[in-house]
Amino acid sequence: MKKIAFILFLQLFAIASVAQVKTVQVTVTNDWNTEKVDEPVVVKLPPMKKVGFEVKGTRVTCKGQEVPCQLDDMDGDLRADEVFFLTDIKAQESKVFEVTLSPLPPIGDGSEPHVYCALQLRDKQDKHPDVRRVEAPGKSNIFNDIYMHGITIESELTGYRIYFDERQNIDLYGKKYRRIELPETQFYTSAEQLAQGYGVDVLWAGQAIGCGSFKDWDTQENRPKNWTNVAIRGQRVVTAGPLRTVVEVYDLGIKAEDGTTYDMHQYYSLYAGHRDLQVDVLFDRPLSKPFCTGVQKVGVNADEATRQGHTPEGIVRPDGIAASWGCDYPDMGKKQQWPPEAIGMAVYVPTAYIRNTQESDLNYLFVVQPDKDNAIHYHLTFCADKEAQGYHTAKDWFASLDDWKEGVSHPVKVRVK
Repeated sequence: MKKIAFILFLQLFAIASVAQVKTVQVTVTNDWNTEKVDEPVVVKLPPMKKVGFEVKGTRVTCKGQEVPCQLDDMDGDLRADEVFFLTDIKAQESKVFEVTLSPLPPIGDGSEPHVYCALQLRDKQDKHPDVRRVEAPGKSNIFNDIYMHGITIESELTGYRIYFDERQNIDLYGKKYRRIELPETQFYTSAEQLAQGYGVDVLWAGQAIGCGSFKDWDTQENRPKNWTNVAIRGQRVVTAGPLRTVVEVYDLGIKAEDGTTYDMHQYYSLYAGHRDLQVDVLFDRPLSKPFCTGVQKVGVNADEATRQGHTPEGIVRPDGIAASWGCDYPDMGKKQQWPPEAIGMAVYVPTAYIRNTQESDLNYLFVVQPDKDNAIHYHLTFCADKEAQGYHTAKDWFASLDDWKEGVSHPVKVRVK
């Protein structure tokens, strides 16, 4: 009888808790002339005093149908501040969603993960423990103490890692099949895994800018410059899934050429169903100095046998598109282990940030400057020829970029009632 009474008490407690839920109506509008698929929707939570409780669970529905979602803590204070979900929405369509907020955490693990994120340490037992944040003095060389050499993110289409050193280069993982692979290969694909159809690192950046890496700009040498003169550098997992992963790369106490210092926080967002990254660079004060991003020229120094018929091609346009296509070894020190890979890369930078375009022996570049909000926002993307569903020629890759540019330039509008 005591056991039954206790169960009834728990049920009554749950019912009383559920009665505290708050539901908000969210209208999402696509005012563009093209249908959008897997479009990201972010709903910022109202202040806790307005909700009446700390939000620990959420449920999203549209016309009574469940919509997978996630609850995210973006500022690291261990309290949720955003609801995130994806939607397909037709051109000129509006959809109404019911977002229910609850003081109770969800039961179970939630939605099946469609993204992956890892920041791991290299330890003596080779267990590579997961951590949420790594921070070190700028002069400390801990590049080899971070497993995979930096924070790593993946969707079912593409994978990326951002080096934990002064380069902060963005490296690329291309794959044949659309699935999550990095928990198994961890960017170091074995010969056996390659034979089984797993993906692999597909880019050797060397001294080039890689794919959309954000760099300082050397005004004297007129070229990209690594982040060498910083007091503290760090990386942080902001949110890890199941529908989006956001990571932070930050540098504190960066010494400028005039002797002053500033802080920089870069946020990289990867969404389920997407191959591209959204990049948001925020500074702590107004800056008039230039920075840069762009894509490298792949295969320009390779011989014809290495290029495998993929002639290096590229563009840098004043409307904000820089792109390249080529083929080369992804690791110059392990040519026998990993064969040449053909890839396409691109960045889109809104023209409001662009000072000028540059082309060098290694890169197609945009020299950029922050806006009045001390920020720079842009997107980057890539494809690998090895993809079963993807792009296999420079012509097809370049032809896809205008639609991609227009898509990211017309996000949906979100109104909360």
